[in-house]
Amino acid sequence: MLECNNISKVYKKGNWFSAQQAAPVLNDVNFKMIAGRSMGLLGENGSGKSTLTRIILGLEKPTSGNVLFNGQDIHQMVQRGDQQFRQNMQAVFQDPASAMNPRWNALKIITEPLINFGSYSQEQRRDSAAKLMCSVDLNPSDMDKNITRFSGGQQQRICIARALALSPKLLILDEAVSNLDMVIQAQIIELLEQLKTTHNISLLLISHDIRVVFKLCEDILVLDKGNIAERISIETGIKNAHSDAFTRLVSCVS
Repeated sequence: MLECNNISKVYKKGNWFSAQQAAPVLNDVNFKMIAGRSMGLLGENGSGKSTLTRIILGLEKPTSGNVLFNGQDIHQMVQRGDQQFRQNMQAVFQDPASAMNPRWNALKIITEPLINFGSYSQEQRRDSAAKLMCSVDLNPSDMDKNITRFSGGQQQRICIARALALSPKLLILDEAVSNLDMVIQAQIIELLEQLKTTHNISLLLISHDIRVVFKLCEDILVLDKGNIAERISIETGIKNAHSDAFTRLVSCVS
């Protein structure tokens, strides 16, 4: 489904008064994500996971290497204006409030992808919004409410509903539960577990929280200073995990 080949990213540091210096963020990152399985990108702040996420989403270009989605180069598709891969790859970000227009109601937010990628009548959009709200355990009768009238947990559910509108095959979650309290986190994690089955969807979960990643993912990559420090799967378990980066992440929750 998703393949990262030799992804490296180097930023240039400097200004008018000093020479530019190379600041490597990612170094020769390679992995393949198999359809039907979910993967976690686990790492501390500064490990490079956010940069890698932006590259995977086509929002940033790697210094070298490429990203393939269903066998096609994502950045070539972006360059030629072909956005069809967006239908099969959707994302949910850390802060739901900043990811939505505060002047819109839930109906308009959830059905925005339908408007961008197809021609749907108002009745069809309302019907789709009702089904999507039910799928994330929200009341469809609230679809005409302004987004600011929902709690933070409900807003994140609305973001998930919007991401599901086009029936994607891959859902990217960038620290999607880290801003929520523990009770709401548990509810969203349970919801995502259900959606993996009911929507036949794979998750790419980016997080620094080892508990969330191990709850939702079959395959895990541990990033450390732009390198893959550890590869873990449910088949091999964590008993042989030994990298310093993995040990530090475990100590944060023990």
